[in-house]
Amino acid sequence: TITHRAALAQHEEEFQRGAAIFGVSGDDDSSASPPPPSAWSDDDFAAYDIGRGNAGPSESVLRNGNYVYETARPVLTPDECEYWIQTAKDTIAAERAAEREEAAAAASSSSSSAAAAEGAGSGEKQSRFANDRTNAQLGEARLSALPPAAIGRLRDLLQTKLYPILESRFGIRNISVYDGLILGSIAPATSQPVHRDAGLLTINIALSPRDGFVGGGTYIEGLEANGRSTPVVVDGGVALCHSSGACHAGVGISSGQRYQMVLFCLARDEPQVARRSHAMGLECVHEGDLDGAEAAFEAGLSVAPADHKLIMGRGQVCSMRGNDRGAFRCLDEASKGYPLDHAAGIAMGKMHLAAIRPRAALRRLDTVLANIADRDLRDDTWMPLKASAWDARVTAARCAMLCAEYEAEKAGDGPRPWSKERLPVAIERLRTSIAAAPQDGRLHGLLGRAEELLLAANSK
Repeated sequence: TITHRAALAQHEEEFQRGAAIFGVSGDDDSSASPPPPSAWSDDDFAAYDIGRGNAGPSESVLRNGNYVYETARPVLTPDECEYWIQTAKDTIAAERAAEREEAAAAASSSSSSAAAAEGAGSGEKQSRFANDRTNAQLGEARLSALPPAAIGRLRDLLQTKLYPILESRFGIRNISVYDGLILGSIAPATSQPVHRDAGLLTINIALSPRDGFVGGGTYIEGLEANGRSTPVVVDGGVALCHSSGACHAGVGISSGQRYQMVLFCLARDEPQVARRSHAMGLECVHEGDLDGAEAAFEAGLSVAPADHKLIMGRGQVCSMRGNDRGAFRCLDEASKGYPLDHAAGIAMGKMHLAAIRPRAALRRLDTVLANIADRDLRDDTWMPLKASAWDARVTAARCAMLCAEYEAEKAGDGPRPWSKERLPVAIERLRTSIAAAPQDGRLHGLLGRAEELLLAANSK
């Protein structure tokens, strides 16, 4: 398909560009030969199982693709960490200075033009910095923009440590970084949204000492499959490696400073058609090209039929075309294939509720809350999980209230078995939600009415 060919071309261009800057692992001319013995063994890592099927559409091409690896010892010394932090600061400062000069030149040019045009062009964008945020403005230094000496040091690090780590853990060869970032966070800093990286494998190296900040770390959604809902926090110089398709997020800090180096890696022989098709589909959706979006998502699904992101993309196209039934089927399929994405289950519950099917909505929300299993109530749990659980509890309580009101109307002076069984659960969910939002008058009103309905049901 056109999408497939475009994905292959994009992969080739990115791989070659990255290889020219950062080099390639191994011997490119002897890919059929067995890999050389690795200096890295299982004892050199802590391994976290995120569950099979939870590492993205390229998981199957990786050995142990469903694992996240943490190096048992630092791959960078404290002095090396400080070097990369300072290099990033210098790069960001230089880029900001260049941006200010460009913005000043653009403003001067615009002022001269405005005098001649009498304000006719006042609505035009004066500079690309007026609306776009650059890496420097985000506090990021792109690795490909570092000085040549730094890139030389990075190539050495990749060949001597990082590429061999990836080869030893994931059984993949001919790897190249296509780019990456050095990220700086100064408190207070917010958390990232949960996302996938644009790559095959990701290396995340902490550059700041663990005692230099409060909070932080990397939240990895798949760890919820094993009951862990807290981020992985490592000390300076330690590396985390994982499939780029594993949903994750950087966690904000409440005090201190935190720097990290993140490298996005490709492999010559894995073009990642599914991932690239999904990105192309989202771009088409943004541009309003639903036919193009559908073609892209379907191309991805032909390679990775169970990928929940692609299935959700297909559902988004259905929804935008007014096909609510098709959208619901896609949400259902995505939720069953990847139950860690609580958003799909909550969305289905709300769709049922909007169609005045509160019992069907409640069944969906019960499933979501059973999967969360109160992990959100732990103090150190990832905040987005807390938010999802709060939303599910409140919506589930609303559904139960509607069902109880309906039973009360139909039963009159008769028994109300459904209310007796389900309202205590709804009341407990409301009390839990109020604990997180004590000033929410709507919740207090719902709780009061639920207690009235339960009292009436118990008196029958």
